[in-house]
This record gives sequence, structure tokens and C-alpha cells, in this order.
Amino acid sequence: MDPARYDEDPHTGYRQSPKLILAGRCTGTLDGRPVVISADDSGVTLDVSTLRSALTLRKCGSVVVPLLQSMNAVQIPLKVRVFGTVSVAVLPKAGWLVRLLVPELAEG
Repeated sequence: MDPARYDEDPHTGYRQSPKLILAGRCTGTLDGRPVVISADDSGVTLDVSTLRSALTLRKCGSVVVPLLQSMNAVQIPLKVRVFGTVSVAVLPKAGWLVRLLVPELAEG
């Protein structure tokens, strides 16, 4: 069927956002500790089990900043959750604690 006649076409035209929802879950480890990356309609959440794992993420700051800038350009919210309860926003605007620990995010 012709896209012009298909009302539910996710690509409505040039520079239009597709009508898709980011969803899924990925489990892994960071320095031998469990890490879970989950995505749903509210954004992406990075779950780390310990404060030490969260501080280890700080070392990756300069490497991950281009990825974060890309996520911010397409308006994907990102949160880091420690202990499964304490949640800190990284994107679209990094919280003060995140900017303090990863100064590269304060610039972007």
C-alpha cells in the first residue's frame, strides 16, 4: 500500500519523529558487579547495585559523553539508579551531583 494512503505509517515525512517506543532490558557486569540497563516509554534507566559501581561509571565519563550527547539530541531521558531506590537524572539535564562527579556533563 502506498505510504500516502497508510494512516499508521510511523515515518510521516522528512524530519518527522517515528512513532516508536524504546523498550527492552540488558543485564551485565561492571567490574564484577551486576548492572541492568532497562528502557521503556519513560526513557533509559541504568541500575547499579552498589555505590562503588556508580563511582566506577565516573571513570567512563569522557568515553561515554558522545553517546550521552547523541541521546540528548534525540531527547531520550537517562537516569542512574543505585540500590534500586535512589535515582539521579543524567539526561536531559544532569543533576548537580552528576555534574559534580562527571564535569564533562556540565559542559554539554
